[in-house]
Amino acid sequence: MRGVWPRAVLLAFGAVAVIAGLTVYYSSDKLPPCLVSGAPAWQPPSEGTHSFEVVFPDRAACIFENGGDHKLVGAIKLPEAEGISAASPNLQNVALRTRNGVFTLDLRTGKLHPGGLVPYPSPILTVLDEQRGVMYVTRPNFLGFRVIDLRTANSLYDVSFKGYGWDPDAGPNPPSHGLSLAPDRPELWVLDAPNSRVHVYDVSGLPSGPPRQVAVIPLSKPISGDVSPCPGNCERLGSLQHSADGRYVYVGDSGDVIDTSQREPVANFEALHNSRVHLEATFRDGEVSFPSPR
Repeated sequence: MRGVWPRAVLLAFGAVAVIAGLTVYYSSDKLPPCLVSGAPAWQPPSEGTHSFEVVFPDRAACIFENGGDHKLVGAIKLPEAEGISAASPNLQNVALRTRNGVFTLDLRTGKLHPGGLVPYPSPILTVLDEQRGVMYVTRPNFLGFRVIDLRTANSLYDVSFKGYGWDPDAGPNPPSHGLSLAPDRPELWVLDAPNSRVHVYDVSGLPSGPPRQVAVIPLSKPISGDVSPCPGNCERLGSLQHSADGRYVYVGDSGDVIDTSQREPVANFEALHNSRVHLEATFRDGEVSFPSPR
């Protein structure tokens, strides 16, 4: 009888583990690919010019109109691409870094193939501003950004967000994991994840004069907690990306689409709330191109 009780306990724990595993499996299996019900299957346009924002939550690509109603126009299931951490243009395709290795997605067919070339994600962000001869940098343990002279490599300015604080123990870290230079005006947009804000700076005076803050934009959804479903590295850190025409800024891990003229959110994508991996794709008569990131 002595051996019966331990064996019974082990069997009970085993049964609980199996049930829990099945629950997680079936729960994640039933999630719609773009975290909303009724997402249409992706049908790429074959004629005309169309611009889209492509968002990569776990095991999916979600395609939204860039402009107009910002509606979800297509979803692609990517069952092999678990834990997508980075995306990068690769000729006419998109290379994805995942927990299962690197894959390449053809947006014209929706097909995913092994292999490709994509940078590793980094906690340090850099943006070149060749017109003003500087580079902008954000890094861990600093709420704000640095301006570096490209000719001398000297640090010109350390810019913090006046009136806003951050507790490193409460996270997220890096706290300003979002940096985007407007393509149509001398503005730098910087993420303030702990305070769920985006700070906008006029950089027209660089390098002789410091960046001048011109706006602070509250986000409609905070950048906090973990993405769901969680494929690993779940903490929301955020990201920023201007559309190629400068009309919108997309905020990863919040989901907000900010109108740059109104300087306020005009839409929110649930897929973008659960991912900081996204890029813009343009279709011209069926051929795909990707605007250069700033």
